[in-house]
Amino acid sequence: MSQSKVPIGVTVPIEGLERYAFANETFPHNRMVEDRRSGWGVGRGVPLPKGAVDDVAALRLTTADGTPVPVQARPLATWPDGSVMFAYIDWSAEVAHDAPGSYLLSYADDGDNPLPDGPVMVSQDGDTVIMENGRTRVELMARGAPTLKVTVDGAPVFDGPLVLWTRDAAGQSYTGTVDAVSIIERGPVTGAVEITGRHRNDSGVFLDFSLRLRLNAGRPDLHLAHMFLNLGDEDSVEVGEIGLRLPRAGSVTHSIAQAASGECSIPRMCELPEDVRIDVLLSGVRIADEASLREDTTGYPAYVLDVLSLVKPYIGLHGEGWTATAMLHEASENHPKVLTSDADGLGFHIWPAEHKLPSLRQGMARRHEMTIAFLPPETRGFELQRVYFQYQAPATVTIPFPWFQQCQVMGMETIMDWMPTVYPHLESSLCGTIERGWVSGMMAYGDDPCSSYTSIYNQGGRDGTVWINNEHDYMAQAATQFWRSNRPPAWKCARICAQHQIDVDFVRRSDDPWKVEGIPAHCPGHTTGSVYPSHTWTEGLVQYYLTSGDERALEVVKGLGRNLCKYVEERIAPMRIESRMMGWALIALNAVVEVCHDGRCLRAAQTIRDEIGEVTDTLGAIDRDGLCYGAGTVLSGLAGLHRITGDERALQLLLANLDWHFENGRNAVGTVWCDQLQPYELNLTLPAYAYAWHATKDRRYLDEGIKFFRFTGPPMIILQVRGAGKHYRTHMPFLKVAHDEGILADVSEQYPRRR
Repeated sequence: MSQSKVPIGVTVPIEGLERYAFANETFPHNRMVEDRRSGWGVGRGVPLPKGAVDDVAALRLTTADGTPVPVQARPLATWPDGSVMFAYIDWSAEVAHDAPGSYLLSYADDGDNPLPDGPVMVSQDGDTVIMENGRTRVELMARGAPTLKVTVDGAPVFDGPLVLWTRDAAGQSYTGTVDAVSIIERGPVTGAVEITGRHRNDSGVFLDFSLRLRLNAGRPDLHLAHMFLNLGDEDSVEVGEIGLRLPRAGSVTHSIAQAASGECSIPRMCELPEDVRIDVLLSGVRIADEASLREDTTGYPAYVLDVLSLVKPYIGLHGEGWTATAMLHEASENHPKVLTSDADGLGFHIWPAEHKLPSLRQGMARRHEMTIAFLPPETRGFELQRVYFQYQAPATVTIPFPWFQQCQVMGMETIMDWMPTVYPHLESSLCGTIERGWVSGMMAYGDDPCSSYTSIYNQGGRDGTVWINNEHDYMAQAATQFWRSNRPPAWKCARICAQHQIDVDFVRRSDDPWKVEGIPAHCPGHTTGSVYPSHTWTEGLVQYYLTSGDERALEVVKGLGRNLCKYVEERIAPMRIESRMMGWALIALNAVVEVCHDGRCLRAAQTIRDEIGEVTDTLGAIDRDGLCYGAGTVLSGLAGLHRITGDERALQLLLANLDWHFENGRNAVGTVWCDQLQPYELNLTLPAYAYAWHATKDRRYLDEGIKFFRFTGPPMIILQVRGAGKHYRTHMPFLKVAHDEGILADVSEQYPRRR
């Protein structure tokens, strides 16, 4: 791999678009539906070597044949010397199911980046912001009650009040008013503006909001991201409704994708002049007025009648001089939702009035993304369906994992490369652990319920489902799996888990100062529990941020760091209760230090190191009862502190703890483990052996690690988030050691059917 060029790929599903969705459009179910995308906006965080890039303006992107590609870049994180560690790059890709995009990112070439066709330009004059790209012009007047004017290829689409509304449980209405407007991206590849404010009426305020609008170069599509937040004084509030409505500039007709039509229950496109309402429910996506589909059901058997109202969760719009597909991303996963198009405009009902939803607790938020994809005015059924499914299957930007290893970011140099052909059983188990399904529901999607915790809590008198809240930082493992494999399912799992943690689990405001900027441990209602160091994780959010560029994740990471510092500075006693309190806190602080270079977090990490040192110097080891899971977190934290800052005291303590257990901590069969003979595959101690070997090249640590790896056995499939995060973290740092030493094949085939 060239030292100054990074190969970057762009892929879409190789099997094309969902076949059954086009079965009534001359596509039999066993024929591929091609997926070709031109000028498709993509972006990805890219690691860069220490000292290589001081200014992202020096980055250049070309196709594989050397043709320059317009690119927009911004720094995400820096190395301690100030050079760029990760840069987020945006560009427009040419990609198809049978023709992946292939690019080279260079950071040592001269010249300027070319401008894209239809560059995005963003300007602001007082409270009015204008975005345009040659195809689409967006004019947003953000003073008080906002107004929006959108034209596409000169045709007016939206024009009038941009309505954001809420209702409380008593039915009292509040209207969103703007407090601030800001330009997030100025172009030329992508441009974005954001308004923030609160929902108000004459009697008060009910919920904060933000709304971001984005354009990509040369494309007429308009992207929106809406977030509501409970920053009020009450511990929780009952919400009656939340929504936003875009003001149509004229009359429209509609296209609806009926999911199951006729006796064979195959899809069809229906064009209707009537107003449209689509309900997205747990039981399915249905059009409210089934009669508007105008289907003659004479002679239909009874069993098909119940499915005739099922539709896809988007609305096709046909106006004068334009056509569009309007969609709410992952609407079904975030049910309930309602989409409407009527004389009042295009409505996205985020929290529908007719559905009782859980109370919105203090500090909670939720973000939703929407796209209105514009097409030529004559466009009809097939292309409307195509663009919907393309947005449901985002393009994946891929980077070879050896580049991460070469850049030595987040410890990836100690992680094994992706080897499915060499270790099929092993890699399939790792995929099975990370690539999982999720429960649906707006406040649940991205989290995992736990039956055992629920039973314990209910026996103690606390009702309700207990949620995992990303216990053991599953998210970091999913992000690592994506970095090493480039598999889209791994990234999807990391993304939706991160977005849930950012929105639902993070406590932005609380009357309890120890919960502010924390994420409570597993509990009913996501945030009813306590915040404490042994259940605070930042690594996954950092990796999500470095991949996605989502600045909200960095804000949460910094908040979690401040919460941990508060514990260290004012309330360190709880950390002395058990080793995992110090271990997980140290791991979390390390990640903040690595990306943010936060001096306060570094001092807190060093204080924890000294606490570990005092125990180790006095007793010989942090956990004399055995080199167990808690001790594993401590040693992992010490290893991270040494890797990131070169802290020799941290390395000395790691080795001292291992050495003490080598002499005093063996069980009846001679394994350095607690006094039991049952292997525990979630032990978290294997990473300590791996790091000690990497740091010292002392054969003792390698040999003891191999012995323990054989005792533990290879990774197996763990289906729940809580175990998956700990299991993957336990094994992954040692797999490269085992591979390099030639013993991984033997161990990985030892238990090929373990589940």
